[in-house]
Amino acid sequence: MKIGDFEIGSRTFVIAEIGNNHLGRPESAHEMLDAAADSGVDAVKFQLYTPELLVTSDMPVLAHVPKSEATTQRERFAKMRLPDSAYRDLANHAAERGIVFLTTPFDRESVDLLDPFLEAYKIASGEADNFGLIDYIISKNKPILLSTGMCSEAEVDALVQRLPADRSVILHCIGSYPTPEEQASLAVISRMRQRYKLPVGYSDHTVDTLAPIMAVALGASVIEKHFLIDPDSPAGDRALSITPQQMTRMVQDIRRVESMLGDGIRALQPCEEYASRALRKCLYAAGNIQQGDVIAAANTILLRPVVDGARRPHMQDRQLRAIGSINEGEALTESNTERISG
Repeated sequence: MKIGDFEIGSRTFVIAEIGNNHLGRPESAHEMLDAAADSGVDAVKFQLYTPELLVTSDMPVLAHVPKSEATTQRERFAKMRLPDSAYRDLANHAAERGIVFLTTPFDRESVDLLDPFLEAYKIASGEADNFGLIDYIISKNKPILLSTGMCSEAEVDALVQRLPADRSVILHCIGSYPTPEEQASLAVISRMRQRYKLPVGYSDHTVDTLAPIMAVALGASVIEKHFLIDPDSPAGDRALSITPQQMTRMVQDIRRVESMLGDGIRALQPCEEYASRALRKCLYAAGNIQQGDVIAAANTILLRPVVDGARRPHMQDRQLRAIGSINEGEALTESNTERISG
C-alpha cells in the first residue's frame, strides 16, 4: 500500500505526531512542521476535533496534562483547536517540504473538512470501538492507520475484520501518557504481524526513543512519535514528546537498524569474503602423497587458509584420489585430486 508517494514497507514510515502541541497557534504548528521535516521524518500528524462532540462540558482536565487556566478538558480543547483554514495551509506546507500530511479526525464533520487534502487517515486508540466513525472513514477509500491502545486482542481481531486489508496499517500502542517502559509490550508487534498478515506499526508513548527503535527491529513498518520544539512547553503531551535533536537521532538510528536487518536471507556478506578464506580450513597434505594414492584422514591435515579450488573438511574421508604427486604442506585442490566414483 502507498500513502502519497510513500510505499509502506519500502522502509520505516516515520511520523512526527505534533497533535495539539502547537497549543492552537498556527505559527507554532508551521514552525514544528519545519522542524520535523528538518529532522528527517516522512510525515507529520495533527489532530482535528470539535470539542462539543468529543468530551462532556464538565470533564476535568486530563491527569497527565500540565496545570493551566483551563478548568475542563472541553475548555482546554477549545483553546488548542486550530482554525479550519489552518489545515489546508499545513497540508500545502507539508507538500512543499516533501513530507506526508496526516491528521486524526474525531468526528464526521472533521473527516469531511480534511478529506480534500488528506492522503491517509489516522484513527486514534480512543476511537477504536467507534464503528460509526471508522466505517465513515473507510468509505473515503483512503489508506488508514489505526492505533490499538486500550484494546483487547479480541477487539483488534474485530477491527482487522472490519478494515480494508489492502489499505490498512494497525499500530501497536499502549494508551498511557507516558507509558512505563516495562509495560510497552513490544513483543505484541511480532504477534500482530503473524496473526493479521497486515503491515504493523507502533505508536509510542514512552519518554525516549529506545522503544521505537526496538519496534523497528521487531518488524514495525510505521513509527509514530510525539514531537515538540520546546520541552518546557505547557503542551499536554510534553512528557512523551521528543525534541528536534532527539527526533533527528531517532530517525538516524531507525535507518541504521533497517540497514542492519537486511533481507532475512542467510548469505555470505561481502565483508566476510576475507574471513571465509583466512578463518576457515581446507585439506593440506600431512606428508608426501603419490599419484593414485587415496586421500584419507591419515595423510591429510586441516589448516588455514582456504585456497582457490580447495578441498574442504567434509571431503577428508576416502572420497578423493591424487592425480599427481602432492608435496607435504601443499593444499589439496580440484587440480591435484579427483573424486572416487561411488
